[in-house]
Amino acid sequence: MRNLAVLLATVAAGLISVPVNAQTAPATDEAVAGAQADAEPDIMYGEILVTAQRRSESIQDVPIAISAFNSDMVEASGSTNITSLNGLAPNVVLQTQGLVANVPMIAIRGMSTADPDPNADPKVSTIIDGVYIPFVSSTMLDLFDVERIEVLKGPQGVLFGKNNLAGTINVITGRPTDDFGAEARLTIGSFGLKQFRGKLNTGRFANDALAAKVSVNFRDYDGYSRNVITGNRLNGANVKSVRGALEFDQGGAFDSTLIVDWLKQNTTGPAPNVLDNGDPNWDLLPDAVKNDVRKAAVLFDPIANTETYGGSWSSNLDVGWGRISSVLGYRHLTYITRGDFDGLITPAPQLDVTRDFSGESKSGELRYVSPEGEPVDFVVGAYYQTDQWRQFNTVLATPTTTTLAQLRQDTESYALFALVNAHPAPGLTLSIGGRYSHDRKKYDIATQVRVNGNQISSFASSLEASWSEFTPRLTVNYEIARDVMVYANYSQGYKAGGYNSRGTIPENIGPYNPERVNAFEIGAKTDLFDRLLRLNVAGFMNKYRDLQSAVTRMGAVRAENITTNVAAAKISGFEVESLLRPATGFTIGANIAYLHARYTDFCADTNGVFTNGAAEPGQCGPAVPILINGVPNGTFAVPTDSTGLDLANAPKWSGSLSIDYAIPTSFGEIKLHSDARYSARFNTWGRSNLPGYYRDEVVLLNASIALAGQDDRWKVTLYGSNLTDQEVISGATNAGATPISQFYQPPREFGIDFAVKF
Repeated sequence: MRNLAVLLATVAAGLISVPVNAQTAPATDEAVAGAQADAEPDIMYGEILVTAQRRSESIQDVPIAISAFNSDMVEASGSTNITSLNGLAPNVVLQTQGLVANVPMIAIRGMSTADPDPNADPKVSTIIDGVYIPFVSSTMLDLFDVERIEVLKGPQGVLFGKNNLAGTINVITGRPTDDFGAEARLTIGSFGLKQFRGKLNTGRFANDALAAKVSVNFRDYDGYSRNVITGNRLNGANVKSVRGALEFDQGGAFDSTLIVDWLKQNTTGPAPNVLDNGDPNWDLLPDAVKNDVRKAAVLFDPIANTETYGGSWSSNLDVGWGRISSVLGYRHLTYITRGDFDGLITPAPQLDVTRDFSGESKSGELRYVSPEGEPVDFVVGAYYQTDQWRQFNTVLATPTTTTLAQLRQDTESYALFALVNAHPAPGLTLSIGGRYSHDRKKYDIATQVRVNGNQISSFASSLEASWSEFTPRLTVNYEIARDVMVYANYSQGYKAGGYNSRGTIPENIGPYNPERVNAFEIGAKTDLFDRLLRLNVAGFMNKYRDLQSAVTRMGAVRAENITTNVAAAKISGFEVESLLRPATGFTIGANIAYLHARYTDFCADTNGVFTNGAAEPGQCGPAVPILINGVPNGTFAVPTDSTGLDLANAPKWSGSLSIDYAIPTSFGEIKLHSDARYSARFNTWGRSNLPGYYRDEVVLLNASIALAGQDDRWKVTLYGSNLTDQEVISGATNAGATPISQFYQPPREFGIDFAVKF
C-alpha cells in the first residue's frame, strides 16, 4: 500500500486530470449528437448524453456503472492503442496478452479475456460502431479518429449482444460534420515513433442530404526491446489504416450512416523475460538477457501480422410513434503469428508456434424504440450473427516432433430481446428486460503428430453443439432530487460453450459447457453543490458458475493447455468516481476501486503432472485415468483443491488521480495534464501463485503540456508516459514445464505532437 499513499500525495503535488470518466453507456451516434446539440450547458459541465436504453438521456440518469473516454482524453495522454488507457477506469484492466502480440487482455471486475485462439470466445465483448467483433485478435484497437470509448461493467446481454459476461467495450468512431474541414497531426516520439493522422470532412452536399469523412493513420514504432540473437528491435509495430463514413440525413424521418475501414498492422515481438526455474537450458541463455528485462534471446523475431476490413451500416426511421433502427455489420480478418513459447534457445526448435488464420463475421440487428415521456416505454429487437473461420497451426514441439492442426468453425447466433421501463411515480422507474440467446457451433479439426517426418498419431473430428439461454435484467432507480439518483440492478450473463483448438487427441477437444453469472449492483449518481462536485459510487457482487478456464491435460506427445469448465467464483467490490470543477478550465478527478475475487469451488488437476494415481495433498476427487485416443496410458490426473489460486488480473485495490488545467492566453490556451494510475500487486496468469506471475504494486505517472490556438485551430503537445521509468509486466505465461516468461510494458517515453485544423 506504500504506492497507494504516493498516489494520494500526488493530488497536492502535481497536475492530474480525470479522463472525463463520465458514467456513460453506448448510444447511437445520431441520437447522441442530436441530444448534445440541445444541451449546451451540460456539455460545458463535461456531460455526455447517451442512449444506454436506446433513447437519449443523461449519463447521470443511466442506472449502471460505466466509464467513458472521449477523444480529448485520449489525445492528452498520448495514447496510441486501447491498452494505453489501462488504469483509468475503476476495476478495469487493459493490457497486452503478452505471448501473442496482436491479442489484448481485457478484464472488468476481475473477469478477464486473454486467450489468443479464435474459438475461445471473449468474456468481454467489443462493439465497434454498433457491430459485435467476435475475434479477439482484431480488438487491439489503434486509437485514431475515435469519438469515445465506453466501458460498460457487468452483464449487458439485454441490449448489447453476445459474450458480455463481464462487460462490454463500446467504441464509437468519428462522424462526418456539417461543415467542410480538415485536420492533420504529426507525432514524433521515443523508440523511433513516427505517426501521421489526418481527416477530411466534406461538409454537407447534394442539397445538404449527404456528408462524408475520410480518416487515415500511419504509425511506425521501432520498439523498446532488443533481440540479442538477431540484433533487431522487438515490441515494435507498423500500422496503416483508413476509415470512411458517409451520412444521409435530409432532416426528415429517415437517416442512415455507412462506415467502412481497413487496417494492416505488422508487429514484432513479444520480448520474453525468462525466469530461472532450475532448467539447465536456462543457463545457456546469453548473460545479457538474464538481468535486463528490455533484452530477449529468441532464435527468430516473433511476429503478428494482421489485416482486417469491414464496417457498419446503421439506419433510423421515425414511424410517428417510435423509431425503428437497424445495424448491419461485416468484419474480415486475417493474421499470421509466429512465436517462441518456451523462452529458451536450447533445444531448438522447441514450442515454435505458427498460427495462420482467416475469418469473417456478418451481423444484423433490428430494434423498435417507443417514445419517451409515457407512463411505460420499451425497446424490443432481434439480433443475428454468423462467423466462419479457419486456422492452420504448426507447432515445432521439439527438434524431432511436429504437430499440425487444421481447424474450421462455423458459428450461428440469434437473439430476441426486450426492455420495458415503467414510471409509476415521479422520479421512480422500474425496469424489466430479458434476452433469449441461441448459439450453434460446427467444428472440424484434423491433427497430425510427426516424429522425424513420420506420422505417429492423427485424428479428425466433425463436431456440432448448440446452447440456449434466457438472461433477465431487473432494475429500480429513484431520483431523490434533481441531481441525486440511486439505483439497484440484478442481471444474468451467459457465454456459450465451445471447442479447443490446442487438443491433439479427441479427449481434449470438447465441447465444454456455457458459463454464467448472477450479477448484483447498487449505486448512486450525484451532482452536488450546484454541480461543483460529481460523486458516483457503485457496489457489486458477481457469482460465476461453470467458469471456462485453461488447465493442463496430457496430449499425444506432451501436456497441453485446454479450456474446460473448472470452477465457481464470487467477486465483489466497490467503485468511487469523483469529478471536481473548482474553477473554469480546472478539473480534478479521483477514482478508487476495491475488488475481492475468489474461487468458491475449483477441484481440478491444474499442474499438468500425471502420476500413478496415488493420493496427493489437497485431493478433492478421485484420480482420473488418462485416455489417449480412447486407450488408458497408465497414468492418472489427480484433482486437488485449487480454490486458493488467485484470479487473473484482479487487483485488490486500484485507482487514478488527475488534474486538467487550461490557462487562457492572448493566442489561445495552455493546457496542462497529468495522471497517476495505481494498481496493487496482482496475478496475471491465474493458474499458479508462483511470484513470477505477479505484477508488482505500482503508480504510473503521465503528463502533457499543450499550446493551442483559438478553437484549437493549431496545437503543439509535449507528452511523457511512465515518467518514473517503472518496470511493469503486462502478463506472464508458461507452456507446460517450461520456465515462466514475463512480458514488459514500455519504459519511460516522450513525444511531441503537432496538429492543425483547416
